[in-house]
Amino acid sequence: MAGDGRVIDYLREARADELALARTLRARIAATPSGEYRSGLQRYLRETQGHARRIGGRLHALGAGEGPLRSGARALREASAGVLSISRLPLKAAALEEKVLRGSQFGCATQGLVIATYAALEMVAGSVGDRETERLAAEIRAEEQRMLEWLRHEIVKLTDPFIREQLDGDWAQHDEVSVDEVQRAIQRAEDGHADRV
Repeated sequence: MAGDGRVIDYLREARADELALARTLRARIAATPSGEYRSGLQRYLRETQGHARRIGGRLHALGAGEGPLRSGARALREASAGVLSISRLPLKAAALEEKVLRGSQFGCATQGLVIATYAALEMVAGSVGDRETERLAAEIRAEEQRMLEWLRHEIVKLTDPFIREQLDGDWAQHDEVSVDEVQRAIQRAEDGHADRV
């Protein structure tokens, strides 16, 4: 039995977003030096590919084809083509860190679009009584929000090297780092920096 047309449209959009995000992540991984951040991007890619498969499975269960790939994340990815092409140039360490920072910022913007798509899918599916799609959208949205928090954490670390050590300690103890924890880490780093001056 085919699902509600709006649910199908949102499922197709979500799948297109995940596929576009996977392409972007592969390019970012290729341009990122080995280490903790690259490993995080690789986990992110595996999760993204899993989301695309799960959404494709739900489309199939509803008797719908995959449809055309229209995606807000894809448009954002294409708009950032200049950032990705820069990643192929040899860079000094400082420039490389800046490139990784810009990639994380772009990732946050993309995550915002993807999370919004899943929130809309969850609401539409709930309004038409499609509990299975509603549950799937809620699960994936929660995973996307967790990834957004990881990216925000990485941006803070890349932006301010003075708090890197403080924040790493907080992150190791929790799955997420709150704004308050970031502010406390900044304060500890500033206090330590003032002591060194």
